[in-house]
Amino acid sequence: MIKSLFRKTGEFRVRYLLCLGLIFIGLNFSLRVTLHIYFSSVLPLSAPMLPNLVKGLINDCATLVFVLLFPATLILLPTNKFLLRRIGREYLRLILFLFSGLFLFQIVAEFFFWEEFACRFNFIAVDYLIYTTEVVQNIMESYPLGWLILAVLVFVAAMTIFAWEKLRRYLPQVGKEPGEYFPYNGTVAGRLGTLATVYAAAALLFFAFAPFAGDQSRFWNEYAKNGTYELFSAYRHNELDYRAFYKTMDRREAFNLMKSEIRDANRIFEPVKGESLLRMTAPSGIEKTPNVIIVIMESMGSKLLGEHTPSLNALTEEGLSFTHMMSTGTRTVRGIEAIMLSIPPIPGNAIVRRPDNEQLFTLGTPFHHKGYTKDFLYGGIGFFDNMNAFFAGNGYRVTDKLDFSRQNRTFSNAWGQCDEDLYSESIRLAEESFQAGKPFQQVLLTTSNHRPFTFPAGKVDMEPGSRRAAVRYADYAVGKFMREAREKPWFENTVFVFVGDHPSSIAGKTEVPADAYGIVCTMYGPKFFQPEKIDTLCSQIDLAPTLLASLGWEYRSPFFGTNARELPFDQGRAWISTYQLLGFRTHDRLVVLKPDAGTEVKYLEPASSEKPPGVSHVADAALVSRAIASYQCAYDLFTHKQLKEDIVASYTPLLRRNSGSSHEQEQFGRTVKDKASKGLSKQAAQAKPEVGLFGLWFVAKNLRGKH
Repeated sequence: MIKSLFRKTGEFRVRYLLCLGLIFIGLNFSLRVTLHIYFSSVLPLSAPMLPNLVKGLINDCATLVFVLLFPATLILLPTNKFLLRRIGREYLRLILFLFSGLFLFQIVAEFFFWEEFACRFNFIAVDYLIYTTEVVQNIMESYPLGWLILAVLVFVAAMTIFAWEKLRRYLPQVGKEPGEYFPYNGTVAGRLGTLATVYAAAALLFFAFAPFAGDQSRFWNEYAKNGTYELFSAYRHNELDYRAFYKTMDRREAFNLMKSEIRDANRIFEPVKGESLLRMTAPSGIEKTPNVIIVIMESMGSKLLGEHTPSLNALTEEGLSFTHMMSTGTRTVRGIEAIMLSIPPIPGNAIVRRPDNEQLFTLGTPFHHKGYTKDFLYGGIGFFDNMNAFFAGNGYRVTDKLDFSRQNRTFSNAWGQCDEDLYSESIRLAEESFQAGKPFQQVLLTTSNHRPFTFPAGKVDMEPGSRRAAVRYADYAVGKFMREAREKPWFENTVFVFVGDHPSSIAGKTEVPADAYGIVCTMYGPKFFQPEKIDTLCSQIDLAPTLLASLGWEYRSPFFGTNARELPFDQGRAWISTYQLLGFRTHDRLVVLKPDAGTEVKYLEPASSEKPPGVSHVADAALVSRAIASYQCAYDLFTHKQLKEDIVASYTPLLRRNSGSSHEQEQFGRTVKDKASKGLSKQAAQAKPEVGLFGLWFVAKNLRGKH
């Protein structure tokens, strides 16, 4: 069979492709050995090493079929005569050099990616390929890129020379008669047949192959994967259809279950046939209308609080702090999604990066209704991760580093302006709003606690370049911001919220590490908050309803979150996720929904995979149902465009509309009918009589309560 392959395809061509394959396999094997050496704390020389090496080899061989598609095309299509010419030989050497260099470059990149994220290539790597300007500059500032490129080129050149010397003996010299070199180069039909076989094998593997991975440790799981395969897999699975890949349940049952999760006081769900979370939340106290500045802090996990964060420590002690709040994911866009939309993460890309994400009902919507100016400020370039488009499309004035005033551009790195510049710009815009007599709501996104961890010299007693130094500087900038804000006339009437977007790293023994998602969250404003600690397990999606409840606002919303201050300690819960694995955790259990419609229940106390005493199968099933309901409802509402601001307004009870005048009732009816005619909301059109009756009932209920 091998002789037949050599004869029909050409011995030289077959050996050439085998050579490229050996280079690919060898480099991947070398990477795993290097990971053992440099990251022995998580990949020790232990029993799991050998079976995972074997799994890794299988994954590499399967990936090789895809990797060789392009070089096989380049080698098998040219004619025999072309390859025997001088230009043909240079062509062969160039292909060998380019693909060997590509393989080695990927291995080097994977090593540094593992150093940062402790995993193989994933969606983050895909993002990095898209947003090359920021990433290349970041890499140039973080690593000796020139020396790395030089080392790669030298090694590839040496590897190419060695491989070519071994291969050239199978390529006859120029000047031989056709009959003498024909068997070495194969027939046209043989070469095309081999190429078709390679493509067929790739197609078969595309549909049938699933990478081998470890069963217990996330690190061994990542170790066995192939980075090239994972990169293209991440790109391909950018978005996932929840209903196609995950376990589902009856739609109405899911929404009813989600309503029971929301614990806000005085909330009334609106009668839209059970398939919505729309509700009116009545005020729980005197309404307050302060300015609000929400600072989303890059990579500020709760584990970073301590000796390097004296300013945040003080705010935590003096304000309302949430000691067990968890992020919904591992990326900044997930944090923005949770904070602004109060929604569990849907699989794949965050809503911030998806199309049709404008004019949604966000945390900013109630502020807009009360006449606030709304600003989003980012120290970087907001094109990254579609942040500018998301905030602008939802009614915010956007200010990124390109818009900063000249005096607020004192220091920048690859990721953006330093945090001091961001806070100075925030104060400038706050002054503008105050002078105009307008209350303001700002959303700030910091950058300094991000690689390359550089910041202005002389600010803190640590040299730039490390995570600890960046945390200390980020905290220093917070302290300076608060000192400067205290001098302003609007400070007394302002609430400051400091919340992490995600922890600095997600690492653990499982694919969704239950205890690794903790983030900083503090609400500060001496006029509005007394020192208080909330120790209940809660989620980023609870921030919006908690803040609005603390201000005593009446508002309508489709929020999934609840007022965390009213969440009983033993009923805490949080939504945590990777890109494809969706987690729902309580104080003692974690449910993981997988894209093969599978579910898994992990027991956290005690830390064991065994079911602890007293936990029944019924209780587990109920927890799984809660997890399914939350993620399914989130997916359905977004994909069916039921989170749009105008759709929410369509269901608004007739409250405080000049005592519900007949003219406004007629206007509301026409609005709902118009939306139905446009196909935006058939439910809204059907709900008109119910909404009117509901509004009258709600008014009567509140009047009774006041007397």
